[in-house]
This record gives sequence, C-alpha cells and structure tokens, in this order.
Amino acid sequence: MNAPAIPANAPVAPATARLQRLLGSGYFPSELPPPFTTTKFAMHAPGFARRWSGKEIRKFRTSAEHYSIPRWGQVRRKLCLVNPINQLHVADLISSNWSEISQRLQRSKISEFHPRILPSGSGRAVNGVDFDAVSRRKAEILSRYGRYAKTDITRFYPSIYTHSIAWALLGKEWVKDHIQTSAFKNSFANRIDQAVSAGQGGQTVGIPIGPDTSRILSELIATEIEELARSEISDFDHRCVRYVDDMIIGLEEQETADFVIAKLSAALYEFELELNGEKTLLHGLGCPHSPEWLHFIRCFELANAVRRQREDLDSFFEQSIHLADANTRDSVLLFATKRAASFKIKDDNWGHYVRWMLYLARRSAGCLSFVVEHLAAAAADGRGLPLADVSDFIRRQIILKADAAHTAEVAWLIFFARELELDLDATVLERVVHLRSSVCALLMLDLRQRGQIAGRISTSHWRSFGDSAGLESEMWLVAYEATKKGWWPRTVSSNYVQQHKFFGDLWAKDVSFYDPSRRAQSRVSPSPLSIIRSETEGGLDPFALGYS
Repeated sequence: MNAPAIPANAPVAPATARLQRLLGSGYFPSELPPPFTTTKFAMHAPGFARRWSGKEIRKFRTSAEHYSIPRWGQVRRKLCLVNPINQLHVADLISSNWSEISQRLQRSKISEFHPRILPSGSGRAVNGVDFDAVSRRKAEILSRYGRYAKTDITRFYPSIYTHSIAWALLGKEWVKDHIQTSAFKNSFANRIDQAVSAGQGGQTVGIPIGPDTSRILSELIATEIEELARSEISDFDHRCVRYVDDMIIGLEEQETADFVIAKLSAALYEFELELNGEKTLLHGLGCPHSPEWLHFIRCFELANAVRRQREDLDSFFEQSIHLADANTRDSVLLFATKRAASFKIKDDNWGHYVRWMLYLARRSAGCLSFVVEHLAAAAADGRGLPLADVSDFIRRQIILKADAAHTAEVAWLIFFARELELDLDATVLERVVHLRSSVCALLMLDLRQRGQIAGRISTSHWRSFGDSAGLESEMWLVAYEATKKGWWPRTVSSNYVQQHKFFGDLWAKDVSFYDPSRRAQSRVSPSPLSIIRSETEGGLDPFALGYS
C-alpha cells in the first residue's frame, strides 16, 4: 500500500505546489498548540492523491473533530479537524481546478479578500483580508454618502449549504437545469460539494471552520451573492465594500437602511443564508461616533525607569480592560496582550508583568493561547517566571476549563505545563480524560510519556477509539497518532491502521500529525502595527472577522 515516490529532482507542477501548501500550511486550524503539524502529510500528499482512486475516496465518509475556541463573552466557535483523507480530496480538487475557481473569484468588484494560494512563507496557505483597503473604502463611502449600514451573515460557515458550492461555480439556474445530467454529476464543482460533505459525515449544511479550503469556498459563494445584489441595489459597486461575510453599504440621503438591507437579504435568501440583525448597525451622520480602540493599544509607549514603568503597566492594562468592556465583541484584550508582548520589561517588573498577563488570560479566554506561548517562550529563553503563581494558574484553570469542555483552553494549559516541565497531579486531569478531544488526549499522553503526571490516569475512553471505526470517527487523530507513537498499552494492536485502505499509506510513509519536539515560539514583532497585521494575514483580524 505504499504511495508512489516522487523523484527528488522532479519539477513541481503548480497544482502540486498548491496541494502541498493547502495541506502543509492551510489544513489544521492555526489555533492548535505547536506540536500539531501536517508538514509530513503535505510532503507525501501528491503521491497519495495519485494512488487513491476517485471512486474509492468519494465513498469515504468520516466525522470531523470539533475544537472549541473562545470568541467574545460566552460565545464560542467550533473549529474542525477534518479527516486527512477527505481534506486531501477537497484540497486536490481545488488545486487541480484553480484556474476556473480563480476566474470566478475575480468577478467580485467590492471584496477586499482576494484569495491566493501563497507559494511559500511561514504563514497560512491562503492570504488574508486587506484591512488597509477596507479602511480606505470606508472613508470613501462616508465622504460620498455620509452614512453607511454595516452588517454580516448570520453563522456564515455553519449555514452554508454545500450544494451552493456548485451553484457558485456553475450558476444556480444551470445546476437546476442539468442536475440529472452527466455534465453536472462529473463536474469538479459537484465533486467538491460531495468531498466537503463526505468529511462531515454526509452532512450538507455547513462547511468546516479551520481549513483554508473553506475560506476559498466561502468567498466563491459570497461573490455569487454579490452578483445577485448588484442587480437589485443601484450603484452597488461604488457604495459597498465586503470582507469575507461582513459588508458596508453606503446609504443615499432618501434611503432607509431597512430598504437596502431587504435587497441584500433577498440575494442571500437565494443561497439559503440570512443577515445578522443583531450586528446590523448604522454609522456616520446622525449616529454616535466611537473612537477606535486600536489606536491607544498600538501607540502606547512604556517608560524605561523601573517605578514609572510599573505605573505605566498598570495604566496600560487597566485602560485596555476598560476599552474591552466598552467593545465587548472586539478582540481588545487579545491585541493588548500582543502589544504588551513587545514591551521591554525591566527585571524588577517582570513578575508584575507576568501576573497582569495571567489575569488577562483569565479574564478573556481568547488571550490564553498567546499568553501561554509568549510566557513559555520567554521561560525557554531564560526569563524566569513566578512559578508558584503560574503553577496555581495552570492547575486551577485546567479543572475549570475541562469541566466546561473548553478543549482549546485545556489543550494550551497542558502544553504550558509541558513546556515548563511542571508535574501535574492526576486529580487535576481527572476531567480531561473524559473529553472527546484528540488534541487534549495527545498532549496529555505526551505529558505522561515525559513523566510529568503524578499518579495514575485512565485512558480507556480514548483507547475505545483504537480501531478501524475510530479512524473514521471524530477521534481519528488519536486513533492514528497514539498508535503510531506507541502510546497505547502493548495489548492494543496497530493492525487496524496498517491494514486500512487509506491510513495504511500514511503509516507506510511514516506520516505523523504530532511532533513532541516542537516547542513554544516567540511571536513578538518589533512593531505593534505589524503584530496586528500579521494576524490578519494569517486569517484573523482585530475585530474577530473571517469565520462566523
């Protein structure tokens, strides 16, 4: 079952390069801790794609693992770890048909998200939104119209009907007229629809949040919605700007927001989507104007003298919390932590600074992953942490977050303990072992391998997925990886992986999705503005846009 080898000196075709980028840098969600990697999988993906026949892979249905991350307040988002067999199929179809997909995307006249599969780089496979252009367009619209309505699509990714992917690529009317024909059934548009659906157990409502392929597919649909709205809303291209599922529409003096929004809603209805009434707001003349919080965070300067610096730290964090309370749906505290990470802290103030960062991570769960990696990287560089405070934080938070099934926070807290070589009592982890999360499972099994768990823990819940059915379940990652690493008891056989029609090929090529040697990396940039921009290039942005 070995995949055909690629000669070392063989030229890389554009489609092959696109496939490897989508799987190497655009597959797993960027919110996972550093040990999770798809590099080896991407390296061998072209060989797997050639080996696995179209008919076989089209029939392979699996479930994706959900990875729950915080957004704002109590609101959370479910990211997806799609089974690698299905994700390869989707990525291969997009890579092989990129010319046609790209032509459809270029029809947009108002989008400031122009998806390109970047040939190289340390960031994501697909570029991000041009927020500088969004700001310029916003000013243009205000100068011309005086006011605008800002709105977005309700639960965009979870609401997308997978069949609408084909509508966006071929035209809804054409699909309706040809749905029973071989021309439609054999089209790559229909195959992409089927491939996405197969990776979520055959479900046709929603597309996975996390892979960059979904960002491309969602933009295709949004572009098609533009075409419908353009025929109903006059001067559409001049008065609108869109970035992913968010849209700003300038209003003529005689127009009401309800009138324009109704026209846009009708276009969305054709794709079985709806506008978010709660987030539809008016800005401009006749409306209160709030100053931009980002400016304070970006431009804050820290004093050099020890005492003054400590006072400045208090001022910065307290003011950031105040701004966060006034802008509850924006990622204010996340960007406050990113700005604070670039501060040059005096040794006498380091413990004070660390405690503020821990407080922000406690106050806003969206800060936790950045705070963990920043402090873990600082510790690895020799900057000591107040270990009693940090240890207490990790232990208390693991219990709280595991009890709430907040898998992202649990994963990062366990990773923090691993990086600091902190021993955890088995009682701290007794709720973790019941979580339906391969991410938490692998991190905890890694912790056990390192001898950092005091006492016995039961992994029977996770071991129950150690069979061929587990490889096709949402726990596919632990079913494959824990077996590959030999982290199960010896009584668990690896035959179910080696003899599997697809995962056997991964095993034969020594593909791994978890690298224990990967450590926390400093993410600090010398410029606070570039910190913010680097996040937008990675598919995130200061206002939690991108996936809704």
